[in-house]
Amino acid sequence: MALTNQFIDGSTHEPYPNLETVDIADDRKDDNPLPYTNKIELTESAAYDDLGYSYPTWKKWLILCVMFCIQISINLNASLYANGVAAISKEHNVSKQVARIPQLTFLCAYAFGCELWAPWSEELGRWPTQQLSLFLVNIWQLPCALAPNFATYIVVRLLGGLSTAGGSVTLGVIADMWEPDDQEYAVAFLVLSSVGGSVVGAVVGGFVEERHPLAWIFWVQLLAGGCVQIMHFFLVPETRATIILDRVAKKRRKAGPGSVNIWGPHEIHGFSLSPRDIWRVWKRPFVMLLTEPIVLWLSLLSGFSDSLIFTFLQGFQPVFKQWGFGTIQISLSFIP
Repeated sequence: MALTNQFIDGSTHEPYPNLETVDIADDRKDDNPLPYTNKIELTESAAYDDLGYSYPTWKKWLILCVMFCIQISINLNASLYANGVAAISKEHNVSKQVARIPQLTFLCAYAFGCELWAPWSEELGRWPTQQLSLFLVNIWQLPCALAPNFATYIVVRLLGGLSTAGGSVTLGVIADMWEPDDQEYAVAFLVLSSVGGSVVGAVVGGFVEERHPLAWIFWVQLLAGGCVQIMHFFLVPETRATIILDRVAKKRRKAGPGSVNIWGPHEIHGFSLSPRDIWRVWKRPFVMLLTEPIVLWLSLLSGFSDSLIFTFLQGFQPVFKQWGFGTIQISLSFIP
């Protein structure tokens, strides 16, 4: 049934500044009427003090430091495997070239994993999306550490890459806390962790390769991933604006006084896990990739940058071995 635009006080002017009035058609099949002929949507400008933009500086940088550690952990997973290639080759009787295939499967899957996780952080929130991603990545370290055959590495590393949300979520947290004109230092700090994490893996990997069995390549990744997940669980709140607005709207309705007609974005527009909604969410980044030239070119630039990083990671060992460098010496050469 079509409804007229009428406010809760019966007037025709907007009773709440910075709020949007949304007509809600009551097309339900039960006999219980909606409490309001329309719902007033709580917008960012009306609850700005509750959003991530208004967090104190120390809190923003605490959250950002946790994101920094998450990025280090993610790139540690990507780079530390290189120090296990020789042991995997020897243990499973494959060539070193073949032993690098799980590294390939991880990186290729990682490229798609970011796109698969990013839109869900916008719908479900940054915090649960990041927690689930970290949990899955950590779980996939166990089969690698206990792998009975070489095929296990290929399959499990593929699943690990698909499970990695990566910078698509961590950079989203920056967008939640800083306005576009103020993001440059936060972005630069987080990008440093993305690049530096690969070097951390290369440095740590030399010591692990030299002094511990093969399984410790993956136990170290699990320890690092577990630590950052615990840090994220306790230190990082939800920062996604739409999720916070839903919570604030519920709190205002509960606090009163009386009957308050204020609702969050998801409460009004709704979201379900129907196949149609899942497809709508998942296709979003790929549509942007194909229809937005700046997204395409920056993605290609990011991919080229990563290819250089991992080419260097694989190239240091044969080059420096010519000059008599040992495993630990080669790993330390990444520091300068």
